[in-house]
Amino acid sequence: MTSRTQTGMVGDVSVDELLEQWIAEQLGRGAIPTCDRPRIGVLAAGGTLRDGGWPIYGGDAPTAHAILEAGGFPCLIPLLPLLEGYDPLQLLVEDYTFGLLFDVCWPVVRNLDGLILSGGGDVYACLYGQQPHPQAETPDLWRDVWERYLARLAWLICLPTLGICRGMQLMNVALGGTMYQDLPAQWPKDRPKLVRHRPRGRVSSSNWVSHPVQLVRPDSRLALAVKGRGELGRPVLDAVLSMHHQAVEMLAPGLEVSATAPDGVIEAFEDVSPSRWWVAMQFHPEWSTHLSWVMGLFTAFIDASRAYSAVPREEMEPLRTEMRDWLRQRDRSVPSRRATSTLGIDPLITPVTRHPSTLLPSLREAV
Repeated sequence: MTSRTQTGMVGDVSVDELLEQWIAEQLGRGAIPTCDRPRIGVLAAGGTLRDGGWPIYGGDAPTAHAILEAGGFPCLIPLLPLLEGYDPLQLLVEDYTFGLLFDVCWPVVRNLDGLILSGGGDVYACLYGQQPHPQAETPDLWRDVWERYLARLAWLICLPTLGICRGMQLMNVALGGTMYQDLPAQWPKDRPKLVRHRPRGRVSSSNWVSHPVQLVRPDSRLALAVKGRGELGRPVLDAVLSMHHQAVEMLAPGLEVSATAPDGVIEAFEDVSPSRWWVAMQFHPEWSTHLSWVMGLFTAFIDASRAYSAVPREEMEPLRTEMRDWLRQRDRSVPSRRATSTLGIDPLITPVTRHPSTLLPSLREAV
């Protein structure tokens, strides 16, 4: 192999290509899964209890219940601020603090069998190169930064990942896609009229709206999952629960649409690689586990996670430095206004020093 000086490279192969090939080989061996209930990461955002005002970290309960019902075990990941009072957007440009975050994130992701990125507030527009729209919500920057790195790491090591609503938006942004920050204000006039994607007035779990979703490809992971075993294909999901005002605008490279709303809004996508179970949807299946197609979806995700549990994680460890540098290299490609601090600082992006690593034979042979 020819050595290169770019970060995130192993010889003349990028670390994402190397891992994708190697994990495909591991999955192709059909090894016996190491656990009956795969460990599924669910992010726990910060909040406050109504009674007493206690600060807490909490995960989405319907999502945790769906994981358990489908055969997995939910593992909550608190979205901790690394430093109190620190501007999290500085992680995009400060190597030392980024290194601290990576040292926390990597062991967490490495020890999971699957990851669900659940619903929540708007993703900060600067992370996909746009100025915030007046209708955009105030961002939770620590959550945005944590989820962005967790999603990228999960993609890098081909960890089965399911995105729901905000989770879908975050997955698209993490790989380089863009968003409509407010559908009613930004939906192109030459497109079909928008169906209602969220209720008017005060939003609650009792007044969600529903609409049909068209499955674009019968051979997509989503279509096969909701089809179930021994059933006819479902070209349409008659009524999905919807609660959003943002949506995918430009799809990230390597992703393809797997479902749309009647107005053309992208309702689901997935990664094109056969090595990655990377599926996301704009609607909320976790509230409808009584429906067979919903449990088919969660069961397919848990099955993929159970198969992934047999992948030997310790053999990825020699690539730790390359994975860190791969993440950092993507931060260096961020447009300058994405890296603008919430404190009004626009720092320069500094180069990353590449460190060599020793590869295990099984990884080298995968190239």
